[in-house]
Amino acid sequence: MILRLFKSNNVVALVALPLVALAIWVFGFLQPQVVAIERVMPFFEILSTALSSLPMLSIFIAVVLLVCEAFLLNYIINENAVLSKQSYLPALFYIIFMSNNKDMLVLHPLLFANLFVLLAIQKIISSYRKDVAFSECFDAGILLSISSLFYFPNIIFFPLLGVAFILFRPFNWREWIISFMGVALPYIFLAAYFFWNDKLESLIFDKLFFQLVHEQSTIYFPSSFYTMIAIGWLVIFLSLIKTFGSLSVGSQKSKKSMVFFIWFALFSGLSVFIAPEISTKYFSALAIPTSVFCANFFLNQKKEWYGEILFLLLIGTLFVNLFVRFL
Repeated sequence: MILRLFKSNNVVALVALPLVALAIWVFGFLQPQVVAIERVMPFFEILSTALSSLPMLSIFIAVVLLVCEAFLLNYIINENAVLSKQSYLPALFYIIFMSNNKDMLVLHPLLFANLFVLLAIQKIISSYRKDVAFSECFDAGILLSISSLFYFPNIIFFPLLGVAFILFRPFNWREWIISFMGVALPYIFLAAYFFWNDKLESLIFDKLFFQLVHEQSTIYFPSSFYTMIAIGWLVIFLSLIKTFGSLSVGSQKSKKSMVFFIWFALFSGLSVFIAPEISTKYFSALAIPTSVFCANFFLNQKKEWYGEILFLLLIGTLFVNLFVRFL
């Protein structure tokens, strides 16, 4: 049984997870796509310009980033006892949700943005019941701000800091001010740099607001994609029902953490509406909370055969979709 391997803390899963990622991303290596370098945020522009002529290297970096983020998410969930049991399921589902279509098998800005979002989440949750959390609040603010310098629509997560403080912290106005300073600091330095080089107008209209007002493109998806999406959303829907049903059990920290991820899913969904174009890769932020919800669902699924069938349908339709898109 595939899921049984990842439901435990078996060290074999540490090897299996990168292999799962490579098995999916082999399609990306067979047909490496060029990294986009036009009208992207400054931090991603630096990297994409350097890698624009090295598509194979960019795919390799993307896989490494994906696997590292999967393990980081898994560490956050297990270290903070968000779920009832420790497992590698959050990492497994993060890899699947971040690799479900051709558009995602490329080095894109959300791969970098998600890394800083995950680091911010770790800072936020780890501040729970600390007497003083000034450094965690500042770090969370600056990490979310850096994530938006890779992918600007991540600015929608700034208010999420307030939700997190309400959930995890007693009210302390200094923590709110400090987190705001963390959010503002990278943009102050960035604005100063562009102003000094007489490019401030380019920053505002070509980097920031262009992504919000850019005309949406249309894209064709084959029927295999819609089948995969239908199975994927069915799994997510069942996982959400399980998540809401389990909010009354567990420790206060685990319950507050799950509520935080529900809020995070809401903000992630809203970020899609201000994405620069129609593409599955701009759902990447949503992969973080949905991976947690799905891990919770399959981890507590009493009928193992039922969970295995759902998972095989999900992974099977994913590979079929990739075969069709890359043919």
